[in-house]
Amino acid sequence: MSESSATSPVQKTLDTVQGLLAARAIHANLAVEVRPEFAGRIFAGGSDTPSARIEASDLPNHVRGFQLGRYPVLLTMLPEAPDEEEIRDVVRRVRNQCVVIRSYLSPQAALDLHAILLGPRGSESVDRWRALALIAERDERVARKLVWLRPKDAAADERSFEDFSKRTFLSRPWVTRAIFSMAPLDNVSSVASYGDVPRDTAGEWIRAASEPGVEADQLVGNLVASWQRRSAK
Repeated sequence: MSESSATSPVQKTLDTVQGLLAARAIHANLAVEVRPEFAGRIFAGGSDTPSARIEASDLPNHVRGFQLGRYPVLLTMLPEAPDEEEIRDVVRRVRNQCVVIRSYLSPQAALDLHAILLGPRGSESVDRWRALALIAERDERVARKLVWLRPKDAAADERSFEDFSKRTFLSRPWVTRAIFSMAPLDNVSSVASYGDVPRDTAGEWIRAASEPGVEADQLVGNLVASWQRRSAK
């Protein structure tokens, strides 16, 4: 549950990571909202009765809840020791917490639920921790799980978290100030010569990618729609 002591090391860690998370979300143009009900033990619409809550012993000890744009996010801690049994127990508790969170979400919004689990200081360069992080991340029941293994030096946190963010929904590889030539787009038309992509489809792709002011999500939708029109022929 939520950490009660404002000066504890765990609380300071969560404060730090909350700041990093909020900064990356703002950079990605995502609104940031704290959702304390995500860190609770009572289901939406329920009262504090046994049937409407999960016992604290079955939930993570330290939890923060957020809404980052359309993404509901749970932030919590992994244990200090690289013990597989303990990791699996934490993942089980995280799943339970995510069940609580999902009760506050629509079925569609629940598909975007992410849990971010923080490794202890110095876990980034430890092979054992990397293996355990994979175990946690491969469990995609109830929510997508992501593990940030923190570096030994706190001064490297921003760099490390930025690298971690590149494999999450916070990544925005299409946001760049670079100026591109039309040469790569011209190469798209060359695939038509192999017979896999009709020339009119390749042309649609080039026109869609060249259209100014198109948002990334809309561009992807336009490209997919073009391919579907090809498939329907």
